[in-house]
Amino acid sequence: MKQGSDNDYGKGAGCSPSRLPVRLVRLSAVLLLCVLSFFAPVPGHAQINTERVMAIGRNALYFNDYVLSIQYFNQVIRVKPWLAEPYMFRAIAKMSLEDYQGAEQDCSLALERNPFMIRAYLCRSYARLNLKMFEGAIADCEKGLEFDTENRSLMLNRSIALIYAKRYDEARQDLDELIRRSPRYLFGYMSRGQLCIEMNDTLGAADDFSRAISVDKYYAPAYASRAYVSLLRENYSDAVPDLNEAIRLDPDNEGYYVNRGIARYYTKDYRGVLSDFERVLQLNPASVMTYYNRGLILSEVGDWNKALEDFDKVLSLDPDNDMARYNRALLREQLGDLAGAEEDVTAIIGRYPRFIPAYYQRSDIRRRQGNLKGADKDYFDAWDLDNQRREIEAAGGRFTAGGEEDPDEDQGQGKTRTMSEKDIRKYNRVIVSETDAEQTARYANPIRGRVQNFNVEVEPEPLFVLTYYEQSRPLGLRRAVSLSDWLKPLAGKGIPLDDLKITNMEKTLDAGQVESHFRSIDYYSKMIAENQQQAAWFFARALDFSLVKDIDNALSDLDKALYLQPDFVLACFERATLRFRQLLFRLSEQREESAASMPDNLAGSLSFSEGTFGSDYVLVMQDYDRLAEIAPDFVYAWYNRGCIRCMQKDYRSAIEDYDKAVAISPDFAEAWFNRGITHIYLGEREEGLRDLSRAGELGMYKAYNIIKRFSE
Repeated sequence: MKQGSDNDYGKGAGCSPSRLPVRLVRLSAVLLLCVLSFFAPVPGHAQINTERVMAIGRNALYFNDYVLSIQYFNQVIRVKPWLAEPYMFRAIAKMSLEDYQGAEQDCSLALERNPFMIRAYLCRSYARLNLKMFEGAIADCEKGLEFDTENRSLMLNRSIALIYAKRYDEARQDLDELIRRSPRYLFGYMSRGQLCIEMNDTLGAADDFSRAISVDKYYAPAYASRAYVSLLRENYSDAVPDLNEAIRLDPDNEGYYVNRGIARYYTKDYRGVLSDFERVLQLNPASVMTYYNRGLILSEVGDWNKALEDFDKVLSLDPDNDMARYNRALLREQLGDLAGAEEDVTAIIGRYPRFIPAYYQRSDIRRRQGNLKGADKDYFDAWDLDNQRREIEAAGGRFTAGGEEDPDEDQGQGKTRTMSEKDIRKYNRVIVSETDAEQTARYANPIRGRVQNFNVEVEPEPLFVLTYYEQSRPLGLRRAVSLSDWLKPLAGKGIPLDDLKITNMEKTLDAGQVESHFRSIDYYSKMIAENQQQAAWFFARALDFSLVKDIDNALSDLDKALYLQPDFVLACFERATLRFRQLLFRLSEQREESAASMPDNLAGSLSFSEGTFGSDYVLVMQDYDRLAEIAPDFVYAWYNRGCIRCMQKDYRSAIEDYDKAVAISPDFAEAWFNRGITHIYLGEREEGLRDLSRAGELGMYKAYNIIKRFSE
């Protein structure tokens, strides 16, 4: 892609409407600007540079700006609706926003235009999995495999769809073949383990999850899945250490705490149970599963009032939760609230007219209230139903609580159930957090082609960037230095300096913010058209371009800003950042088509070298060298260069840069954290742990999880 020229924006701001097609003149000012941004000079008429708009849309997609990327793909589709690619990439953006129906439709439109697009089959199969269109997902995978017989992602998705379609024998054949071809393919073992669970082969499942752990000992879901099997087998003491490890690797997964709480309950560690459930509610205050489980456990240990509060909470979050309602009825009766108990149990009988225990309970409640006639009726109704049950079961039939339409649920005497099980007879079983084959598909599918999304053992903090939008910063985590000294060249230029931030916790833009930055581009374009000697205006417009992911034009403006003002620190920093981002994006573009043929253990294998980056890398480092000359105390430049060198595995040089960063700003938590990680990469554990401890003191609390992990 060529960088934007003056014709793209500087002169474009003064174009005469008479030169534009009539349909464009009628567009809103914002959209008009957006369209004008992509005009290229063509003899006799003007047209949208769709190739360039596609590249910007894919850039936005790469950096998680899904709403923005959809707007760009929409522009291409309006002008060239016969192209397949914009539909496919719009589908990926929609799927990232969990619009699976829209994604499925867009993939279909892409395949109508190009029936040989393998990634579209993969993308649509994943969308159809989420829409429970399992046969359609299978068909997509089979069609894609006709064109690429070795595509592991398609093979994996087909096996998962077969599992959900309950075609277990075919799924087993697929997974056996997948593992035969790729004996160290982590997700093959994870999916086959899930299949074994569905087939009640808990020994086979445990073996497959153990094999997954042998492939990648840092993959938390493998430990959690093996623990889940232990819970199903009621081997609770075996589940606890696996869940300990899963939590150590992924301390924010609420399901792991739920299951460890259950395992601890059955190993009599009641304090540990309540601690785990409290942690779940910190992570997710609306966890129905946790309130339900805690209510059951508190009921059993006799803390009825608190248990009642938990079941009240479940019903406030999920009013149709019949099991919680029945448990509340039992508690209300125990606590003397007979009217409330009768109300709850009557509701249960209405839903489950053959649930015998509810009739006996209501009989007792009514007798205690003095309603002897009602009590006797309930008692004899229960007696009659019990006789019917014996007769039906003696004849080999099935007696259900709600009628013959009820699903044939497992009637065993197990101690646990899953959230999806609705058999009222299991009202007194705690709920375990299920494993999910679909989750395996989410981890394994490379449809995004994003190199930074693969599992890694330990990850440094990302680079800092200039932006107006930031996610909430963790409590106690301070900024390394203020930007105020570096903003002085922008004073009095009409730039919203108070909103400008430097952060490594960017927040994506919503539709309204995107429109505001297009308007801002229009504003600065007019200012520049009147006076092209103001470096601050080129810089401000570059920031707007970068936020709408038009990196080429952003870099063009930064070049102009630095030409006019060679010591413009923030412009030099932003150019280095955007050049590196563009480099990563292009590298991703080159690699995405070969994602399916990556090494079997996808976890944490991708890294870079100077040769990988190519000549563009030299330009990035030249900017950082320039920053070292004109602003040796600008701490974020040292930090960012350290991050880049760490990606190259040039760890010694990275440590030198981090040394400089912490010398300038001793409270720079992210620099301490990254230097600690880099020391660990070098095998210098003690130095690494010291740095991580300092990062933890400064508010980066996740450092303690890594300290624990590498202290053992």
